[in-house]
Amino acid sequence: MHRDTNLQKARRFRFLRAVFWLGLTAFGGPQMHLPYFKRSLVDRLKFISHDELIEINAFCSALPGPSTTQTITTIGLKLGGNRLAIFTLLLWSLPGAIIMTALAISPKFLGSNELQFMGAAVLGFMVYGAWSMYKWIQPSKLHYAIFWISGITGFLIQSPWIFPISMLLAGFAGAKWGNAPIQKPQINKTLIKWRNLALFVGIFISVGLAGIVLSKFEKESKWLKPVVLFENTYRMSSLSLGGGHALAAMTLEQYVHHTHRITNNELNAGIGMSQAVPGPNFNLATYANAVAMKNSGFSTQSQILGALIGMIAVFLPGTLFVFFAFPIWENIKSIGFLQRSIPALFALSVGFILTATLTIGETTSHQWLADSHSHRILHISVFLFTFLALISKKIPSPFIVAAALLVGWFFP
Repeated sequence: MHRDTNLQKARRFRFLRAVFWLGLTAFGGPQMHLPYFKRSLVDRLKFISHDELIEINAFCSALPGPSTTQTITTIGLKLGGNRLAIFTLLLWSLPGAIIMTALAISPKFLGSNELQFMGAAVLGFMVYGAWSMYKWIQPSKLHYAIFWISGITGFLIQSPWIFPISMLLAGFAGAKWGNAPIQKPQINKTLIKWRNLALFVGIFISVGLAGIVLSKFEKESKWLKPVVLFENTYRMSSLSLGGGHALAAMTLEQYVHHTHRITNNELNAGIGMSQAVPGPNFNLATYANAVAMKNSGFSTQSQILGALIGMIAVFLPGTLFVFFAFPIWENIKSIGFLQRSIPALFALSVGFILTATLTIGETTSHQWLADSHSHRILHISVFLFTFLALISKKIPSPFIVAAALLVGWFFP
């Protein structure tokens, strides 16, 4: 018994060590995270199977919040319960959050020269992510159609409503025309943690009411700002179906257009760097809240507090959703229509990676065309180097990012 406990502890430690390394090295945004998870947690360490990873990701894609962060948190929950899940979330998100905080509070973290080829590297990451995950789609005309239609439609109609509408349509199409045996669910109601749902709803209502009241006095007393920022971030995260792109759109509306807490250029810099740093893109909230505190005249210590508020508020809703919904999912996932929907929802999530790739590609290509001929060649070279290095699987991602920064330093 004692030996089994020690083995279990050792296995969990190995898992957390792998998660922390992923938090340090998983560059390229959500389109790259699943390939990283597969390479580390499935192929090398065998904590879960390939099918379990796809199933968990499909489940998390149906929830509001950061889907890949919820995916790795759910893996921790599956392997070791709530405590391991919380440690998993912290170790996965902290490295990127620290970098984004440093960017927010520093007057000049990296010059424009060093960052000028980062867009090409990010595009290389995204093309590789879409290409590699396309091969994971369950072979079917329906699933391939969902991938292409959702990817192109999301690019042509850039609205945060596209993802939830597409999710409903893809889930219905999979349930209607997919293939899976029909089974009756065996639901164990004692495993459903209603307190997690009650906690989420309670926080949502409480901070919502507090935010509505306190925002009216925010200009009179700037010390109310941390509470208002927490409410804004918690609400945006709770409603962000569509992952980091939906959060970025809501941040633009709430922080730039509506309240003028940060400028459009500051937000664009944060979105760009959230693609270039490791870990979840939802760390954009860490950056945005720290910048909002800076623009309000707060000290460096208070700006760090703003970053911490952003980190807690942006990841808390999705984590509570996982803690509540995953036990239910484990009970009902054997239902036939849900089994048929899983491959369709996964094809949809890969389709939106294609959307992100096309969107970034369009913006990046315009920048290349506006640059000089020699620099245009360098942009294309960095893109090809990133893509081919990832295919080879011989060059770690941090070295690819460092190479892109060095090219910018050598060729100002």
